[in-house]
Amino acid sequence: MRDSSHDRDDSQVWRVAGPAGDHYVKVAPKPILYTRETRAYREAVPHLGYGNAPVLRDSSAQLLALILTAVDGEPLKEEQSPARRRTAHRQTGQLLRHFHDAMTCPPDKPEAAAVVENTVGGLDNHLAEASDHLSVMEAGRLRRLVSTLPDCGPLPAGWRHGDFWEHNVLWNGRRCALIDFEHSKPGPRVTDFVKLATSLWPDHPELRTALFEGYGRQLSEAEEYALTAFAAADAISALAYGPQRGDPLVTARGRRTVDRLVQEGRL
Repeated sequence: MRDSSHDRDDSQVWRVAGPAGDHYVKVAPKPILYTRETRAYREAVPHLGYGNAPVLRDSSAQLLALILTAVDGEPLKEEQSPARRRTAHRQTGQLLRHFHDAMTCPPDKPEAAAVVENTVGGLDNHLAEASDHLSVMEAGRLRRLVSTLPDCGPLPAGWRHGDFWEHNVLWNGRRCALIDFEHSKPGPRVTDFVKLATSLWPDHPELRTALFEGYGRQLSEAEEYALTAFAAADAISALAYGPQRGDPLVTARGRRTVDRLVQEGRL
């Protein structure tokens, strides 16, 4: 057994080798994260197909613990070959589309609508928490962008991964697998593209092209506007969370997004 926890206080993950193969034992930090992840493994993950995600072998609500099969591969961000990376992103787009399609979620479904409502409703608190890292002009620009979310109209909804970026895609040089579903829940599909749009795609537009080739469609005009609004909300959150937790990568992502949105007005 070896500790495989992330570098944060509330992460508890161990890799266990045994006669039945390698497994991960994961203890969720909060009951809500345990509930989301076990629900995703029951209802959405099976749609990804064999070998494209871990399998939930057992769980305990009392302990907030899950036993998951290990999947082959390393985080996709470690891939150095541009050609293989494009292939991996194309596969990842296919997997994400299967995940999004795992449950039809009408736009007026309360779980999906609540994502927009909570994003707009929490704006003032998040701006206050990030105020030391935003100018008055920047805060005003971000506020206006986030406030346009309700005007985007009904957005295509379904299962969201909730933490979709290269760190949560494992790649063995031939195939991809999605992991870490503790933030998964129904909502607007476009939110799953925010982290890539704010951290990876500005420097690697070819990976955006590859992902949407695999996904099977481009974003609609309304989704493009919503992506910018959700990115503005993510930047505010990053500038509140990153400095507080001493996370320079999150802080840098938030600052870079703010600079882009102030200069260009959209992603």
